[in-house]
This record gives sequence, C-alpha cells and structure tokens, in this order.
Amino acid sequence: MNDAISSQQEPDAMRAAVQSQIIDCLNRFYAMESGMWGKPLDSLIIRTVVQGRMQGKLYDFSALSEALDLPISTLHRKINSLVESGYLRREPVGKSIYIAPTERTSVRFDESFEAMVTTLRRLYRGEYNFDGAPNLCDEP
Repeated sequence: MNDAISSQQEPDAMRAAVQSQIIDCLNRFYAMESGMWGKPLDSLIIRTVVQGRMQGKLYDFSALSEALDLPISTLHRKINSLVESGYLRREPVGKSIYIAPTERTSVRFDESFEAMVTTLRRLYRGEYNFDGAPNLCDEP
C-alpha cells in the first residue's frame, strides 16, 4: 500500500519541483530586466520595442499603445522617461515617429538574452535528473 501511495506522489513531487524551478527562472528573468531597465512597465515597453524591431515591426505610439493596452498619455510619459534615460529613441519616418531601442539597449538585451537562452535550453532539454531538486537557473 505504501509503495502505491509513494509511486502516486512521485509525479506530484516532480511536477512541484519543475514548477518551482520555472518560477525561479521567471523570477531571475524579472530581476535581470528590472536591473537593466527599472520598473516592470519600463521593461515591458522596452522588451516589446526590441522584439518588434527584431521581427521587422516598428511601433509608433498608437501601435504600441494598442499592443500593450496602455493609454497614449501614459505611454508618452513612459517613453519620454525612457528616451531621457537613454534606453529608447524616437525615429521619425515620414509623418510618423517610431520608437526604437538605442544601441546601448540592444547590446544589454543581447547580453541578457544569452543568459536567458542558456537557462531555457537546460529547462527544456530534459537532460536533468529530478533527484536532489536541481536548480535549472544556476549557471552550468
């Protein structure tokens, strides 16, 4: 009877260990972004602009407002602050003004991206053993 209960608890324990590690990884990513960009909303704006640039999608205030579900007035205020801080820049194209990451932001994003990719690869590769509650977010 104890063996049956124990074998039923193993998947639950494994699931809890994996969930805990995923939360740890997300917290680490959050801390990395907060350390680079500041507040969560600032990080979200910068991440969205960088991702848009990488995908060939440029964001003006209206498109960014819609994508992030933020009022234009809030976005103007936040973008002004991020431009003053040197994280973003305004890029006029015709009658539109697009928001773009600065070179400094792109470099910092690339550096942090490598750490995030390493962590995610270890998480999804499945090459780890759950005995001993591994920390998937630790450096290899």
